[in-house]
Formats: sequence, C-alpha cells, structure tokens
Amino acid sequence: MQQIAEAAAKSHDSERKLKIGLEVHGYINVENKAKLFCNCEIDAGAQPNTTICPVCTGQPGSKPMLPNSEAIDKIIAIAAMLDCRINGRLVFQRKHYDWPDMPTGYQRTMSGSYAVPVGQEGNFLGVGIEEVHLEEDPARWDPETGQVDYNRSGYPLVEIVTKPDLKTAEEARVWLRKLTTTLSYIKAINQDLGIKADVNVSVAPAFDRVEIKNVNSFRSIVRAIEYEAARQQMEVREGREVARETRAWKDTDGMSVFMRQKETSVDYLFIPDPDLPAVKVTASEVRKAAEKLPEKPAAKVERYVKNWKIDHVDAEVLSSEILLAELFEKAAAAVNPILAAKWLRRELLRVLNYSKKGLEEVNVDEMHIIQLLKLVEGRKVTDETARSILEKLAEKPFDVEEYVKKNNLFAVGETDVLEKYCGEAIIENPAAVADYKSGKEKALNFMVGAVMQKSKGKATPQRVAEILKRMIK
Repeated sequence: MQQIAEAAAKSHDSERKLKIGLEVHGYINVENKAKLFCNCEIDAGAQPNTTICPVCTGQPGSKPMLPNSEAIDKIIAIAAMLDCRINGRLVFQRKHYDWPDMPTGYQRTMSGSYAVPVGQEGNFLGVGIEEVHLEEDPARWDPETGQVDYNRSGYPLVEIVTKPDLKTAEEARVWLRKLTTTLSYIKAINQDLGIKADVNVSVAPAFDRVEIKNVNSFRSIVRAIEYEAARQQMEVREGREVARETRAWKDTDGMSVFMRQKETSVDYLFIPDPDLPAVKVTASEVRKAAEKLPEKPAAKVERYVKNWKIDHVDAEVLSSEILLAELFEKAAAAVNPILAAKWLRRELLRVLNYSKKGLEEVNVDEMHIIQLLKLVEGRKVTDETARSILEKLAEKPFDVEEYVKKNNLFAVGETDVLEKYCGEAIIENPAAVADYKSGKEKALNFMVGAVMQKSKGKATPQRVAEILKRMIK
C-alpha cells in the first residue's frame, strides 16, 4: 500500500489514460423542512432518533406520503440548470439491499432498471450528465458501535451522475466546485448538510470501472482519484486484471480499501414502488422552471470579462455567490465596474472573512455600498477612510453621505491646501528631497506619508504624490 501511495504522489494523472465519472449526492434544500415521504422535520442538529415516525423507520404497515412537492420542484430546477432533457413521467422504484441503515430493506429511488429519472442527457461545462434523480437518504449507521440514527432517514437527496468525461483529478475537483457554485444560485442544496461524491475511476487498456465511496471533500476527491489510478496502474503493470469492485476511501490513511464486488441492477432486485404513483411533469411546468433559472456563474464570468474588462480571477470570485454577483452588477451600473470589482472582491470580502460571516449574514444595504463607491470614485474620501466606513457598514446600515458629512471625513481635495501641506513637507525633509532627486523613489513615499499626517489622513495619496513631484521639479 505504501508503494501505491508513493506512486500516486510522484505521478501525474494527466500522464495516464484515465476515465473519471462522479456520482454527486446533495441534500435538497426545502423550505418546509419536511422529509421526502413524511412530515418529520429535517434538523441536522436534533438529538438522535427524535425526528422520526413509522414511515422513516420502516415500521410494518406504514405507508409513505406523496413526495414532498418542494423537493420535486427543486430537482426539476436542478435538471434544467444542467441542461437535461426532463422526463414527463417520473417513476419511483424500490432498490433492495440488506443494511442496517435501511430498515425497510429497500430504498425509494428514481434510479435503476424500471425507474424514470428526472433529467437525462444533460451537459455541464463539457461534462455529460447521464441522469439526475431523486431518492431518500438512508439512516446514519456507525458500523463500529452498531448504532443507527434514523433522523436522516428519508431526507430528500439528489444524485447527479456524470459520464466518464473527466480526465484528471484536478479537473474533477474544479468541475465539482463549479457545480456546487452553480446549484447554490438556485438554492438547491442544503449548504449546512453539504455534498458528497462517489468517484468512478478506470484506467487503460480495459477501463474496468472501480467505484470509490465516502469521498466527502474537494481535497479528498483529488487524493482518492490519484491513489486509485496509481493502484489500478500497478495492477496492469504486474499483469493482473483490474477487478470491477466497490472500494471505500479512508481519508485518514490516504487509501482505498475493498468493500464488495461491483453490483449490477439485478443484484438490487429493482421493482416499481406500488405505494407511490408516477409523478407527472407537464411541458408547461418544465418551461416555467427554465424561465425562473438565473444566469449561470460561468456565463457571468464571461460577461464580466468581455463587457466590463474585469480581471478573470476577480470575475470568478464575484460570481461565486449569487448575492455577491447581484451586488456587483448593481454597483457596476452606478460606478466604474473595475473599481466596483476591486472593492467588493478585495475589501468587502476582507471584512466578511475577518468577521467569519457570509454576505447573507450581514445587513448590508446595496445603496449604502454604492454611496461609498461613488465617494471613492470621486475622490471625496480616501481609500483608508472608505475601508473604515465599509467595516462599520458590515455591522449596521447607515447613510454613508450623512455619516461622512457629520464626521467631517471628506478628503482634502483643494489644490491650495494640498500644496501648502506639500510645501511644508518639502521644507521639513530636505534629505528626502535630495534622495528623491537622486533617483530613490522610496523617498517620495516618505514625503507622501508626511503630508498624510498633516491632512490627518484626509488627503488622497495619489494626488499628494502628483503635487509633490511637480513641486520638487
């Protein structure tokens, strides 16, 4: 195993012929907080086995309710966001397996031999989407203690199955991160519960698929793919066939271990669920879902770069959250877009990161942000003053212009006043003047600092530097 780990660390998956597919699982975000087939509350913080009923614990004689309509609406939106063909008749079936986390002995799912998934034949950033389907989550089972918590049993879960179009571990990581960003635009996934992925890896020449389960972070995806590719490559080099199997990822050990032989649909004894009627989705419902979709993050990035000449990295950061993107677009319509991008990407996010809060957690009024940016653009306040005001805006909203007037925070902009301060700095610092004349640029920064002190921070450094250069010459 150590030999495989070392090979994975040294080699680059781009040098191998790899096929990588993902099965992405996410908890659907429903505002009614109800499970998929019962009214039990979705509460990740509840004490074990307290949000349960006969349905989600599989009691004999219990019958599921009709599926949560919010979950149906959300998964249709997800399929539409991934450019899938959405089916008009969605069929649940029973996927049979005997594990303690599934008390009924089967999972209700829209995948499998006789089921009809919500979406098929989609595409996201060049990666084919094989299907998007809805299913119920099993309970939480700890195999070491044998304890089972049924609170999670019945949570509505989306599974997004890709085609094996990914070629490298890093490509898979980037793609998955962009997928989660895109789904956050429609508030499809419960961010508190997060996502997890099963990774399918196969290597040339036979490309026998091995599934890796329990991969729960972006970093782990890269490690799991690189380890598994190296393991399979070693099997091929030593003349052995790669077994089609399911393996578990042990993150602490940085390795995958055998779980079971790869199942086929026959192993799960799929049958249509007799307790659940087919869900009908009309063409009108599909059209309305598509009309409600926001612009995708990738499209925003392209538009920001093309139309507003925003730096590509800045554009990606600004489009990473829909609230931030919406704020930026409103600010860019009122002030110079590059200025807006700089202040939101660097200064606003700096303030939010320091306070360990997201934009949705602070009561920031977009009009107050725009007021501040207009003052910065017009050089009515210094950057330092603006940063201080921005920090206060993150705590509570207030009228920025009134605040600046009340506290006399306007930048010193009158040329005669600035020339007076600059003249004093030149007289008081002859050595710095001599150094600057001899080509030492840092001496100018020293004198700018002296002028800033005289103006009590109300002068604009760029303007001060311009006047100093002119007066020294």
